[in-house]
This record gives sequence, C-alpha cells and structure tokens, in this order.
Amino acid sequence: MTNAIESKIQELVTKYGYDAGVLNDFAEFVQSQPKPRKRKTATSTGKTPTTSTRKPKALSLKELQDAVVIAFECSNIKALKKHDAFKLAIAGRDLNLRTKDTWLALYREWVGVPESEQHEEGPSCINGIDVLKNFRPWHVFNLDPHNATSDDINAAFRRLAKQHHPDVGGQREVFERLQKMRDSLLAFR
Repeated sequence: MTNAIESKIQELVTKYGYDAGVLNDFAEFVQSQPKPRKRKTATSTGKTPTTSTRKPKALSLKELQDAVVIAFECSNIKALKKHDAFKLAIAGRDLNLRTKDTWLALYREWVGVPESEQHEEGPSCINGIDVLKNFRPWHVFNLDPHNATSDDINAAFRRLAKQHHPDVGGQREVFERLQKMRDSLLAFR
C-alpha cells in the first residue's frame, strides 16, 4: 500500500474512530481489482485514438416513426394517420410527415426525450434537458408528479427563475418556457 493511503487510513481512524484493520482490508481489495479498460475511438482526423465516452446515437426515421405509432397504440403509420387522437394532436399544425425533423418533434412530444438528447449541457439546458426542444416540466423542475404540490411547483420555478431570468443574464426564451411549464403543471393541481 502507498504512503498516501496509509496516512489517509490513519487520519480516518483518528478523526472518526474507524477500525484500521477494516480500512486496510478495504484498501487492499480496491487495489487488487482490475483497472477498467477505456474505449478508444478515432479523433475527427481518424489518426490518433483518444479516450472518450460515446454519446448515444440518434434515432433513425424508422425508429422515431415506430415509437410514435406505438404511443398512439396503432399498428402502422397508415393506421396512425387515420387515428382520431393523432389527427387531433396535429390539427392546425403545418407538419411534413416525410421529414425526420417532424417525426423527431412528434417523438419528443408524445414519447419522451430521445436518449441522444439526454444529459445535454448549455444555456438552454436544465437538468440535462434542452427546454427549447423538449417540454418535460416534471423533469426540468426535478419534481415527482405523484407527490408534488402547488407550493413545490412554485418553489422549483422560483429556484430556476433566479438562475434563468433575463435580468440575471438568462435567455428570455428559456425563462418564458419555464413559465409555460409552471403554468401547465399548476393547471392540473
């Protein structure tokens, strides 16, 4: 064992009264474990491999369509287009059902946040969700839909407003989206 580990064990024994034997056994166990192997991927030049975490791949058009079809409990796209609930859901919207962007928007609305868009970062992202692309108020507000009260919703909104209000450097669009999310949650309480 290294001196750093031994000194840390002694510090923990002194400070918290832990058993030195147990800590030594644990340290030896940890050191005996095989090191995790990191995946190698090619850089953008394709020459030098670097270590990185792989981002989930984006869903294909077929995968998006299939998921929306299932969400509306239909057997195929033809049946989906005839489904009354689907017609109502897209009524008054200019949607081109031949494009992947349209199906991605429908997926976000009726299925959920695509795996490739989870854990995003940036000025319009809250709790890993880009609020300008995905309307997921419970996730953004970090609340449980079964237990949250109106006070919880308002408190979560105020907490986020302190960070994302335009007067404190936030984007106006993000703040407006947060207001819509709050209002939609409060409408059913």
